[in-house]
Amino acid sequence: MPTAPRVRTGRPQLEELRRQIQAIETPITGPAPTGQDALVLAPGLHEVCPASYLDTPAALAFQIGMLGGGLSEQAPLRPVIWVRCAGHRAHDFGRPYPLALARWGLAPERVLLVEARDASDVLWAMEEGLNAGALVIGEIGASARYDLTASRRLHRAARAGGARVLVLRGHQHIQPSAALTRWRLSALPSPDRPWRGATGLPGLGAPRFRAVLERVRGGPPKSFEIEWKNAAFHVLEPAEMARRAAPPAPERETVRRLAG
Repeated sequence: MPTAPRVRTGRPQLEELRRQIQAIETPITGPAPTGQDALVLAPGLHEVCPASYLDTPAALAFQIGMLGGGLSEQAPLRPVIWVRCAGHRAHDFGRPYPLALARWGLAPERVLLVEARDASDVLWAMEEGLNAGALVIGEIGASARYDLTASRRLHRAARAGGARVLVLRGHQHIQPSAALTRWRLSALPSPDRPWRGATGLPGLGAPRFRAVLERVRGGPPKSFEIEWKNAAFHVLEPAEMARRAAPPAPERETVRRLAG
């Protein structure tokens, strides 16, 4: 007696999974941006890591400046949700300060601070904020909860809403993720101001950082020296090009021979 053909139930689920993965991944349509264009973040998930524990304030400043610099392209009333874990080690540097947020281009009245119980709640709050249409800054540190699956969910939610989510990770033990870019930040000495005060000491110059683009889809890692100036980050000219000596003038005899 002939038997009915076996129905393969796994194929539709596999195709649906592939479709979801393709929706998460960002297609590469050209070479990776360089120079000032590298500081323009596409909608999606981006990671910021301090080069050392004491560089955490520099990484936080980079997060705020990069998110605040793109607010002109967003809806004027779109909120910003800042999610952090209560009692996290990064809290040694204090809570977000409203005047400092305004200094780095982020209006404090747009920021909603959320302090979650643990890393799982931090991830949940970030994803829910993206699903609600907000822009998100998150502090996840070195938590193992932030894995490939969790980062893909955040990236998919950000892409669906056309938003950017910047996640602060730890300075050690970086696990793979679905982020479009990963930046490692360290502080650099600020340049002296041209004028001097009553005591003869120069004033504080613009904040400077070394930003290493450790991971970017479609291109190799790069290193930049950037400066916060005129409410935006600017890529500085490499020192070896800016300070190189001028070529020696040609000898008179050589010039005369070429002219004759």
